Amino acid sequence: MSELNLYQKIVQVRMIAEGFSKDKSSFNYSYVSGNQVLGKIKDKMNELNLLLFPSTKVGEHHTHAYKTAKGKDVLDFVVKGEMSYTWINGDKPEERETVTWAYYGQQDEISKAYGSALTYSERYYLLKSLGLPTDEDDPDAKQQPVQQNQQHRQATTPPVPPNTQTQSNTPATQQNSSSTTTGPQGLISTAQIGYCQKLKKDKGINEDDFRRMISEIGGRESIKELTKKEASEFINLLNNYQKGA
Repeated sequence: MSELNLYQKIVQVRMIAEGFSKDKSSFNYSYVSGNQVLGKIKDKMNELNLLLFPSTKVGEHHTHAYKTAKGKDVLDFVVKGEMSYTWINGDKPEERETVTWAYYGQQDEISKAYGSALTYSERYYLLKSLGLPTDEDDPDAKQQPVQQNQQHRQATTPPVPPNTQTQSNTPATQQNSSSTTTGPQGLISTAQIGYCQKLKKDKGINEDDFRRMISEIGGRESIKELTKKEASEFINLLNNYQKGA
């Protein structure tokens, strides 16, 4: 077998995508997690002697001051800049391909903002360049499944009398989108609140971040004020939360 050139090696890495399992799910759609992508292609790249180097230019940064729902003053750093990724054939280093890209990040420390920007930049570059599923980032995908579930429930579930709640045997991981326990006037359900609290504990989210994320959804001060639609958006935000990123 003849030695593979740079582009043939990249194709070999892309073919690994066929072996991925969709290990994350949210609102009835599934997708491949970033950790799974990086873990599998690293082994294949090592096997092919294929290198990928990032390069950044000096970018811009500014501060963003705002108040939380509790009136606490917060100061974040926002960074952005141009960068590139270069694929290199380790067997023939003169064979290389450079792709221009960009990075964006926001955190309470400028170093953390820069670090998280590079982390997300790398993940999304690989997902896009290798043609892997990124449904979790599609704004339409966040709304359509919820709307479809609501229409399905309206067609198959009898109306719930006012001021009553129906207990569901649905697992907590599914109750965020299909629970029959409903809040008054279309507000967040008790099952959704419980699931949000579980995510908060599992993800190690502190109270200030939790409340700030609530305020980002609809300017709400309490989780109990969220509508069902806002609750679905909030659960999606919690699912994608990365501590320190």
